Amino acid sequence: MSTVEPEARRRVGAEEVDDGLGWGEAARSAADEESEPLLERAEVAALLGEARERTGPGLLAVVAREAVAHERLPMLEAVVERLRSALVESLRVLTGGPVDLATEEIGARRFGTYLGSLERPVPIAVFRAVEWDGRGLLTVERALAFALVDILLGGRRAGAAAARGARALTAIETALVERFLRIVLADLARAFAPVGVVRFELERIENDPRFATIARSGSGCVLLRLSVLLDGRGGGLGILLPHATLEPVRARLAEAFPGERFGRDPIWQRHLEDRILAASLELEAVLDGASVGLRRLLDLRPGAVLPLGVRPDSAVVLRCGGVPLLLGKLGRVGDRVSVRIEERIDRERDG
Repeated sequence: MSTVEPEARRRVGAEEVDDGLGWGEAARSAADEESEPLLERAEVAALLGEARERTGPGLLAVVAREAVAHERLPMLEAVVERLRSALVESLRVLTGGPVDLATEEIGARRFGTYLGSLERPVPIAVFRAVEWDGRGLLTVERALAFALVDILLGGRRAGAAAARGARALTAIETALVERFLRIVLADLARAFAPVGVVRFELERIENDPRFATIARSGSGCVLLRLSVLLDGRGGGLGILLPHATLEPVRARLAEAFPGERFGRDPIWQRHLEDRILAASLELEAVLDGASVGLRRLLDLRPGAVLPLGVRPDSAVVLRCGGVPLLLGKLGRVGDRVSVRIEERIDRERDG
């Protein structure tokens, strides 16, 4: 087993921290310092390096994997397109100028990974999906936020926005951005209308991602990224919806088109119903039934009489294919014998 001096050991630990493992600063007791570990840190780093060379990311990818397994949601693309069209018209009314809006990404993220990727400070709106009993995030990049403020306060309609530095929005700027956020939420609710009725309510606006936590760090989320340009100026708009929030409409979002039904064709169903209802059936009116022996049956000749135990007011059973369906009374209409239906036979109750 190799030995490593404390100076070298600290150096190896620093390299591991830079590699993203986060193991170099692990707390160790005095007993651990004196006892020899099963594997020195240099050997662990060497093993990870060999795994990376042979199979790519190797164990490091398993430990720090950020990919999210998710199913394809075809209707979500239609929702984003409806949002894009509605938002273009709404922003034209708000700003009074040309609006260019494009979809940059429709994908999946882990909640903690998304928050960690955001710049600070950045306006983050926490909103609630009332009917779905869930929450989501609206993230406005600083460039888009300051472009909105410039335009709504009557700033120049051409050229790049002045650099504002990494500072939070003032109270007045936050109020102006809030107008924009409420418009986005209203259009987002209308875009989801074909999938499910929902109302999005703005709860609060945060400038630090740490205060905008609405799900666990490892929770899977759907991320929609839009690029918004207002008269040539603007930035990105992010919409993050946790899978738990979309669960009430997940089945509708997974449809290839609105109204899709798996395993049943409504057109064929209606056609089959029409054909069945138009089919011709033969009904039998049974006055009575009797059991006779085989010898007597063989002795029957033309003119023989079989007495029936019925009276003129006895019930008549109507059968179809040997199945009793209706009960009626025997009568006459003109020169024809008739049966007046009295009731339907409930086979479940009687059988």
